[in-house]
Amino acid sequence: MPNEVSAEVRAFFDRFERASDSLDVETIATLFAEVFMSADPNGVRAVPRDAFVAALPQRQKLFDLMGATAIRLTALSETQLDDNYVLVHTQWAADLRDPSQAPLTLSSSFILRRGGESLAVVFYLNHQDIVALAQSRATGLPK
Repeated sequence: MPNEVSAEVRAFFDRFERASDSLDVETIATLFAEVFMSADPNGVRAVPRDAFVAALPQRQKLFDLMGATAIRLTALSETQLDDNYVLVHTQWAADLRDPSQAPLTLSSSFILRRGGESLAVVFYLNHQDIVALAQSRATGLPK
C-alpha cells in the first residue's frame, strides 16, 4: 500500500465489508450520505440512499450469477483531501464457487465525508461495469 490507512478509515471499511458480506442493508445505509454520487464506466448519477439500499439485493443476485460466494477487501489506501474529505481506493477479490474460473478482482474508489463523529460515502466509483462483467461471466443473463 502506498500510504498508511487511518484507524478510522480501516474501521469504516471493516464495517462496510462485514455488512456487504451479510447483506446487512440497515448497516450499509448508515455508511452512505442521504444522496451520493455514483459512477462507473457508463456515467455518473446522483443516487438517493434509499434507492441504493433497495437495489442491493439485485446487485447480490448479479454476484451470485457470477459464481461469487463472498467478496473480500484485499487492498485499501487513503489520501486526505482536506479536513472534511478523504479519498479511498479499494481492491476486492471474489471467492468463486468454481475454482477453475479466472479470479474475479474488482476495484472501486470512494470519497468519504466526515460528519461529526462518523464517515459517510459521498462519491462511489466502480472502476468496472458490474452488469457487463456479470454478463461476461455468467449464464442466464441476456448478453
